[in-house]
Amino acid sequence: MTDRVEIRELWRLTWRDVDPAARPAFDPAGVAEVVRSLPPAAEVPQPGADQWLVDFWYDRMTEALVGHLGDWVVGWWYTLAMEDFQDRGVIPVWRGHRPPVTTPDQTLTRIAEAVVAWHELLVELATDARGRFAAAASPAADGTGEPPAWRAVQGRGRVSVYPAFRERPLPHPWELSWADAETLDGVFDPDTVPVVVSGLVAASQPPSAQADWRLRELWLESISAGLVERYGRWAVGWRWSVGEGDLDGGPVGSWCCLSHSAETPEATAAGIAAALVEWREWLDDLAERFDRFLPLPADDVDGWERAVAHLVTAVGDRTQYESGWYDCCKTVLGWLLEAAGIEPERRKDLLEHAVSGRFASWVEPARAVVESVAEDLARRVAVDHA
Repeated sequence: MTDRVEIRELWRLTWRDVDPAARPAFDPAGVAEVVRSLPPAAEVPQPGADQWLVDFWYDRMTEALVGHLGDWVVGWWYTLAMEDFQDRGVIPVWRGHRPPVTTPDQTLTRIAEAVVAWHELLVELATDARGRFAAAASPAADGTGEPPAWRAVQGRGRVSVYPAFRERPLPHPWELSWADAETLDGVFDPDTVPVVVSGLVAASQPPSAQADWRLRELWLESISAGLVERYGRWAVGWRWSVGEGDLDGGPVGSWCCLSHSAETPEATAAGIAAALVEWREWLDDLAERFDRFLPLPADDVDGWERAVAHLVTAVGDRTQYESGWYDCCKTVLGWLLEAAGIEPERRKDLLEHAVSGRFASWVEPARAVVESVAEDLARRVAVDHA
């Protein structure tokens, strides 16, 4: 199976690319046979397969369709209508929706039907026979030959709507509670980690560094799932790398991403094992830092200021103030508030008012800024208590 696809975006196509007049031999009755003849048609995912795997398979089918029918077919999974959309008035709304995967025969039939419907839509756009689109067209550019309806639906006023992906089965590290992060399911022995990780890596061949991002993410999630099963939810943080790595803005320096951290299976396993141990050491370090300040009375403003300033600096040093470091900072401060017994909704409000917008990627904040954040958060905690 191929591990990557190359497809032109619909929005980069010109009318010349999609004009149905350029394919007079197109036969809608033969589309079903074409669809079933494509190599990916023999590999329809099972119902209930991971959404990223299904999405990648549909891209493979689209790439194969383009190879057989031409670039115009990339839009097969879109529908189009002029709608009164939110507060923007009546505009062209493109809705991208891939058919649900059921049986292979049903799935391939739906694709064929969608390809024919897309062709029919382009025929309509050529003449605007139903009068649905042309009235919204911008003035024609000299020499383009674009029909008014095409200009109308491809203009700046259009909007594209896609179904949301379902939530992934594993949380991002910033979604962990402090209870998740500090809790060990049994004894954690760093010396045993390389053996555990080597077993997980050996069970599933790592994708190449150039593989489609969905295949890389699925493999990394499988490793995370194995670590969580073995050690607990806290283990998902092994990928929270410093800078613009897998999860962006974290404290882990032993792992970046598959493209930079994965070489041989042995080296990949060694990197993952080191990252997991480093992440656990960071959590244990935070626990020790929390113990220096907690319990902390809510009205002890000076104590809260010292704790917050200390943790902001500790996170900054660990993340090197790289891309997105402030998300790790907010997470750690949220954990401190949780450990201090402050309720979840109030923690969110406190962090939003005191921290959001105060820090930036690749910038070590001035000491005065850190002190201002610490003072603001401390005073808000005290006001809550009062």
